[in-house]
Amino acid sequence: MNYYEHTYIASQSLNNKDLSDLHQKIEDLIKKNKGKIEKKENWGLRQLAYPIKNFKKGYYTNLYFSGEPVVIQELEKIERIDSNILRFMTIRIKNIPEENSELVQKEEGK
Repeated sequence: MNYYEHTYIASQSLNNKDLSDLHQKIEDLIKKNKGKIEKKENWGLRQLAYPIKNFKKGYYTNLYFSGEPVVIQELEKIERIDSNILRFMTIRIKNIPEENSELVQKEEGK
C-alpha cells in the first residue's frame, strides 16, 4: 500500500453544490478502487499564478490517501476528461503528515 498526496484545482465557475458533487465524485472514485482517504484539506478559492482555461481563480483541494497505483491511473483518467478540473497533481509520499499544511494553519490562525 502506497501513500499519495493529490492536489486538484476546480473551476471558479462551480457553485457550492457542483463543487461538493465534484469532491464526492473524486472521493468515491478513490474508495471504489480500494483506496482510503486519510486526510482532506480544502484551501478554498485562490488566485492562480497565471490564467488557466481563461480562469484567474480556482478552488484548491488537497487529499492524502493510501492505495495501489491503479487508483492513480483511474483518478487521473477521470480528471483529464472533466472540464471542471483545471489542473491536478499526484505525488507518492512516505507517510501522511500529522499536521495540516501551512496554508491551512494560516487560515485557522486568522
